[in-house]
Amino acid sequence: MMQNYNSMFKFLFVFLIINSFIKVPIQAQFQPSGMVKLIKGSAVIIRNGGEIKLKKKFNIKNKDIIRTTQSGKVLFTLLGGDHVFMAPNTEIKYVENKGKKGLVNILNRNLHLKGRLLARIRKNLARTVVIRTANAIVGVKGTEFVTEFINKTTNVGTIKGLVSLTSLANNQSVELKEGTMSSVNIDGEVLLPSEFSGILMRDFEFAGEKMSGEDAAGKKIKLD
Repeated sequence: MMQNYNSMFKFLFVFLIINSFIKVPIQAQFQPSGMVKLIKGSAVIIRNGGEIKLKKKFNIKNKDIIRTTQSGKVLFTLLGGDHVFMAPNTEIKYVENKGKKGLVNILNRNLHLKGRLLARIRKNLARTVVIRTANAIVGVKGTEFVTEFINKTTNVGTIKGLVSLTSLANNQSVELKEGTMSSVNIDGEVLLPSEFSGILMRDFEFAGEKMSGEDAAGKKIKLD
């Protein structure tokens, strides 16, 4: 009887040890990468081919797709406190991968965009953010900016900080300081920087930006 009890105890002990080694990596694999919050209208999350209707808040994981409807507005908060405001009729596929730069572990975060977003990104060498459209790459260096991909054209305007815009067609690139904007057109050409147009700020009032009628007309944007 005692021998059977000891054998059972040893089996249970070994099982718990093995289970702990297996469980930790699985849990780490499914840690959320951020959270989305529905601000207005409706939106859905697409995960593993299934569609989940966004009600209030929802944890986002690698390779999730966030899609707003014609009336939907969503705040996507990345791990670390970076904010991405999604306008109506917008889709973002979130993809992350880990790398290394010297001795530093790097988390590369890619937002594949169709539609429009306003982003506020903190400068952090260990957590990079790149916006990707069908014809351009937007490199973020700690800044606040607007990006849109509409009618096969990528438009980027910098509110604060510095943003790089690169064409996928020919690798032409331009750096946009605050108060300027540029585009990659349907032919892949990078246009010369121009003054930031307030028209880019439409639909982003929920991000806390207040603009005058002159700003909304696209003549200028007031920077703090």
